[in-house]
Amino acid sequence: MLYVDTGILTKWYLPEADSAAALALRDRFSPPAFLTSLHRLELTNAWQLKIFRDELTVDAIALARQDLFEDIRAGLWHVPIEPLAEVYSRAESLAVDHSARLGTRSMDILHVAAAECLNCAQFITGDQRQARLAEAIGLPLVFHQPA
Repeated sequence: MLYVDTGILTKWYLPEADSAAALALRDRFSPPAFLTSLHRLELTNAWQLKIFRDELTVDAIALARQDLFEDIRAGLWHVPIEPLAEVYSRAESLAVDHSARLGTRSMDILHVAAAECLNCAQFITGDQRQARLAEAIGLPLVFHQPA
């Protein structure tokens, strides 16, 4: 099953400079994909920050959230019960083993750890540091280079 970093996932639901390229990437894969509690928290916060920064309206974000929930109901997303203790423990190990060399951020490490713990078949990201971490631990990686 596919694991998509939140930055790419946002481009699927909200208009951003390279949303078209990200949507073309999405079309290469069959659903469902994982949608974890980490995704939901990060999406909620990132989308609310778009309102705070006057990048998008409350209505635009509400529509994106509605689209996401409809896609969950339609089975495009698999909402797993994550083994959170295992994810956090693995993330801590990844930080010790890789952060000094790769410069990865906590949220990026948590996504990689979650993808690994959920045995994802493909990991999609547009973040270079996160991609290097995923590659370092052998996750099947698809790197999305913005146009």
